[in-house]
Amino acid sequence: MNANDSLREHTCSDEYYKYNFGLVITSGSKALADKFSCYWFLDIIASYQGQLKNDEFQVWTLKRTGAKAIVTCTDGNDNVLKKQRIPWTDFEADEATVWVEFGTALLPSEH
Repeated sequence: MNANDSLREHTCSDEYYKYNFGLVITSGSKALADKFSCYWFLDIIASYQGQLKNDEFQVWTLKRTGAKAIVTCTDGNDNVLKKQRIPWTDFEADEATVWVEFGTALLPSEH
């Protein structure tokens, strides 16, 4: 199951929240973290923003396999910018995607 499929009602967000390390999150990315208890995913995204400040567009994907997961950041053209293995997670979906555009984390459906 893709977590984004259950959050498609989030389009064109008009609510923004300050998050860690200067990252701003939309109502959709907040709903993802709330519904799937994965604020840690947003924490990972936020923690890399200092290193990725020149990458104005980022695609962050969380993929779970069993109790493990991998978080990958690309530039949107399949060029991997960052990758982090998660040794254990209780994330209930198989996958989730968050885009970062100019320092704001949003769901693709909110673009």
